[in-house]
Amino acid sequence: MGTHRNLSSRVIGVHGLPAPVISLIQEQAEARGLYRDPLPHVTHGLRTDEVVSAGRRFGRARPRRHATELLLTPDVLVVSDRDPDRDGADPDAQVTFHHLHQIEVTAAGEGQAGATLLSTPVGSTERSTYAVPSDGGPETVRFLEALVDAAAQARGTADVPSSRTPVESLSPEYS
Repeated sequence: MGTHRNLSSRVIGVHGLPAPVISLIQEQAEARGLYRDPLPHVTHGLRTDEVVSAGRRFGRARPRRHATELLLTPDVLVVSDRDPDRDGADPDAQVTFHHLHQIEVTAAGEGQAGATLLSTPVGSTERSTYAVPSDGGPETVRFLEALVDAAAQARGTADVPSSRTPVESLSPEYS
């Protein structure tokens, strides 16, 4: 008995998202007070599928699947967590938006692929840490490099350390 974890990452575009996910992102963007729909402005996208199966004493374990989509725009990182096997809308799906000038990206840790994001999601008052699962492939590396560059550029335009930048003052389009 043991737990087996399989990750696979690939580049995606907005056109590759299921219609219920697109609707959820648009609804949440409006509910969180973003000035415009972020989807037409996506410059980079990454999807990571995670399959986890745990051994059972009797019978075969049913694998659990989980999908994480990261969509990068010039101002915001959109993170979608959901069950890819659900038909239609997933009631447990979550979408968060992160202003780029507030994101800090670090390596996941020794022996692990991926990265860790430290950010205050739009609509939240507390900073949180989010582990970005990854298979460590070249698509993931390119996406994370683009994210680090975009976050540094966003902080450079603010000319203030990310921990001291008020959200409302940076981007009138997304605040």
